[in-house]
Amino acid sequence: MNPATSNVDLPAPPPVAATRRDLRASGHVYRTVKAEIRDNLLARLAAGQERFPGIVGFDDTVLPQVERALLAGHDLVLLGERGQGKTRLIRTMATLLDEWTPVVAGCEINDHPYAPSCSRCRALLGAHGDDLPVAWRHRSDRYGEKLATPDTSVGDLIGDVDPIKVAEGRTLGDPETVHYGLVPRTNRGIFSVNELPDLAERIQVALLNVLEERDIQVRGYSLRLPLDLLLVASANPEDYTNRGRIISPLKDRFGAEVRTHYPLRLDDEVDLVRQEATLSWGLSGGDSGGDSGGDGALSTVAATVAATARFRPVVPAPAGTPPRCCRSTCSR
Repeated sequence: MNPATSNVDLPAPPPVAATRRDLRASGHVYRTVKAEIRDNLLARLAAGQERFPGIVGFDDTVLPQVERALLAGHDLVLLGERGQGKTRLIRTMATLLDEWTPVVAGCEINDHPYAPSCSRCRALLGAHGDDLPVAWRHRSDRYGEKLATPDTSVGDLIGDVDPIKVAEGRTLGDPETVHYGLVPRTNRGIFSVNELPDLAERIQVALLNVLEERDIQVRGYSLRLPLDLLLVASANPEDYTNRGRIISPLKDRFGAEVRTHYPLRLDDEVDLVRQEATLSWGLSGGDSGGDSGGDGALSTVAATVAATARFRPVVPAPAGTPPRCCRSTCSR
């Protein structure tokens, strides 16, 4: 199951529209991903609902900044030290997507039936018109994630020429020979790059067009694919890591930069430990969440020690004492 939505209820059945004509008859309105997130976030704020489930200790600091960035339609980068919940926060953003969205059936990059962009879907639209087949994609499948590692290539993120398709008889100039990478395959969704500074600078350059012109380039192919996605990255502050950096042109293209932090209040630290730690194991081998008996005291002690140690001079500031240490201590 996708980590972005593993903590939500089972999905409702998808809508019944099976063609472009059915979709129009249902009154469906096309929206960009950022407009979709903005509308759903505004609806949650108006209803007083939880905006980012499972996020503890950021209510008055980080979340308002994230909300402003999403409402403004910005791509954003989260800066913070290890164990501050950056990835967890990014994954909860997928819950702001519509539960189901229509796509052209069989499309690799999830084109919307009203506005297909790849050559295959445009050809299908020309051949079938309003009988263009439609499939439905759940929001759990619209979140993509890549941990930046030194061996990550442009082909992994953007795409490359597929030699098998060439061997089947297609010419090199045919866009059908392109094997799309993770970013275009997450079109009309949210894509996250974790630990962005660890990505080689020449690979970061490949993301420049995605963030500004919203298209991609693959080995000289002239592909004008108007990608519709929210790009979110996480990184450690520049004074914390010496493994790499975010190149200036890429950093300038992110519309918002949000700093995260460790819990500021002991109550938040304890709540976070109790939420994340496996405090007891059932007979079936599964963990049972919640707090009970002595486990509550252990959670409080572990959180107190961590919070105190974090501000002691003997603990190196860059290393910190992330809540996951407390979680490991309390899990049994």
